[in-house]
Amino acid sequence: MQTVIHVEQLSKSYSNLLAVDNICLSVKRGTAYGLPGANGTGKSTTIECILGTKNADSGNVSVLGCHPKKDRRRLFQRVDVQFQEGDYPPEIKVSELCEETACLYKAPADWKKLCEQFGI
Repeated sequence: MQTVIHVEQLSKSYSNLLAVDNICLSVKRGTAYGLPGANGTGKSTTIECILGTKNADSGNVSVLGCHPKKDRRRLFQRVDVQFQEGDYPPEIKVSELCEETACLYKAPADWKKLCEQFGI
């Protein structure tokens, strides 16, 4: 069975706080995998590092054979992601956010038509 997510010795700190400490995991195709734990245990940070949206301090990550930082555009063509929260400024317009998100995909939906359709 093919490994689709491979993580070796992933670590991430914020100043003196160690949020993720040498995580190793391997997820095979067709496997549902969860990261259970209490708030503040590094689950979101781990996922963000795996996706390459946050820089890990150390470790190696591969998702679908892609390096999450170097191959982000190619990776995001193949996976769907719903982030826990966005870091967009409160004054950003919906059209600006749609345009920014669309640029991640090879053949995005026509966001202008969708905004018109939904009255936004």
